[in-house]
Amino acid sequence: MDESFQKKIMKGGCLINRNKATEFVEENLKTIFAYSLSRLRDKSDAEDLTNDIIAAILASSDRIKDDNAFYGYVWKIASNTYKNFLKKRKKQMFDEYPENISDNKDFTDNIVLEQEFSVLRREIALLSKEYRECTVAYYYDGLSCSQISNEYGISLEMVKYYLFKTRKILKEGICMERQFGEKSFRPAPFEFITIFSGSYNKEYRSLFSRKLPGQILLSAYYAPISARELSTELGVGTVYLEDEILILKKYDFITEVQKGKYLTNLVVFTDDYTEKFRKESYSTTCSMIFDIIKRTKSQLSKIKKICKSSENISDEQFLWGLLFPLMLTGNKAFENSKNTDYEKKSLYDGAVGISYGVSETDTQNEFTNGSFAGYSKFDDNYYVTAADFDVLPVKNRYFDGNYKESIKHKLYNPQKVGNADFLVATEEEKTKIFSVLQKEIDLMKELYNYLFEKSCETISMIAPKHTENIQKSIIYGTLFFRTVGFIGGCAVKSGALDLPTFEGPAAVCITKNFDKSNEIVNQSVLV
Repeated sequence: MDESFQKKIMKGGCLINRNKATEFVEENLKTIFAYSLSRLRDKSDAEDLTNDIIAAILASSDRIKDDNAFYGYVWKIASNTYKNFLKKRKKQMFDEYPENISDNKDFTDNIVLEQEFSVLRREIALLSKEYRECTVAYYYDGLSCSQISNEYGISLEMVKYYLFKTRKILKEGICMERQFGEKSFRPAPFEFITIFSGSYNKEYRSLFSRKLPGQILLSAYYAPISARELSTELGVGTVYLEDEILILKKYDFITEVQKGKYLTNLVVFTDDYTEKFRKESYSTTCSMIFDIIKRTKSQLSKIKKICKSSENISDEQFLWGLLFPLMLTGNKAFENSKNTDYEKKSLYDGAVGISYGVSETDTQNEFTNGSFAGYSKFDDNYYVTAADFDVLPVKNRYFDGNYKESIKHKLYNPQKVGNADFLVATEEEKTKIFSVLQKEIDLMKELYNYLFEKSCETISMIAPKHTENIQKSIIYGTLFFRTVGFIGGCAVKSGALDLPTFEGPAAVCITKNFDKSNEIVNQSVLV
């Protein structure tokens, strides 16, 4: 800790409040850093801001007279420190600006006048709905107080109150130096994902095709924020924010926790969460998947006798082909063991499920994945179970590659091209294979149980406390989707599987749509 930082901390404060402030900082250090990172995104700047916030909280601890107001007070300190940080950074930028500007009086007078109008418009844009509507109607549209009263259905006394109060707000605001937040010009990444069953709601599903709703949720994720503060953070007038906030409230994405203060009611998976989860679960996951694949390999001689169509493919191809079906089956066993604990909630009339957000910058690496499917129709006779693990070269990915015609040729012309060089099985053969691999499926179930517990532990440390009542249900509902690539990456990193030496899709299993009497039957989509 440097000397200047120590001086900031030691400015004062009684011992009791200082101890409480210190305890708050220790318990919420990651949340404070996440708050800083959500505002600035640059890690170095976020670390500087975090230090400033901690110093400000500890230095101001003696001013906290009411214990019940402590939590709100420290986040107000964080908000003010962030604003001061932006001012300081802006000053540093303009200290380097050249000073060879014309001193023509008329020219500078016009600039000053235009700046004054600009500041006035800025402050009007920050007003909440009632104040803004009365002000615009009176000063811009020229309506009288009684006309405004009739137009908006409010009493004459309230119109006069709004106009009187607005003059005070504008006078104070004009004298303030406001800084737009970084999201005003550099929106943070945000993806909205919903997993649901039931009717389709176009408004719900398309809400986040616009950038603004996602930035509102990110800005209100760690601490309550007002529409006025959102306006400054996002560089958008409150008149445009109000409709978005109403829609977000309608679907319970955001909650009004205080008068005019909003808090996001959604779990958001961030870089911090994903990095910590992978780092802390990597070693155990590698060990467990290595054991599962090693045990599976020892059973290949039995399995190849069952799967006649694929008995001549290499062990490497067989193991890659079995990996994703094993994951699907093990995860199903895991979900069945817990499905009564986490019921899906109502998203809107006619649909139940889960919704969550993702704000990550590193979206493609050796622990992520592209497309995957438990059931993807190939043609009337076959379906595909496949996963495009990002650890695989593009040449070994089914969905990314253009392999359908070559696979079809091998399936229907074995006498010309030889047996298929990928895993092919009937439903009956797969049932027998999974019977042989029951112990491995049980171990895969245990792997998912471990990843579930680790995910819950990690999200409880990273996500804000107010989301704790929905964290486990979100982890349960998203675990499989968010760990497909991680398990695939660990399978390679552990040495259990080598990157394929062959051309063509690796993690793919082609299944014949035949029943026991060899008649083609209809198959329902599983995923």
